[in-house]
Amino acid sequence: MNVEAPDNETGTTVRLFDPRRDHWEHHFHADADQGLIIGITPVGRATVERLKMNSSTQRTARLQWIRLGLFP
Repeated sequence: MNVEAPDNETGTTVRLFDPRRDHWEHHFHADADQGLIIGITPVGRATVERLKMNSSTQRTARLQWIRLGLFP
């Protein structure tokens, strides 16, 4: 199980986002036009990369969710 990953901006290894103790809006921003999740903290950036949150499959699904009003 992955619990840490490098932050590509700082080069440091950080813990991944933990939904039990972290608030989504503190670590991520959603770009509704492109269907991207943007990490805005080291934890957010490392999580986006490690979980491949912006893969083409994820972006396609997310854009559909946005069109249906299911994603902010």
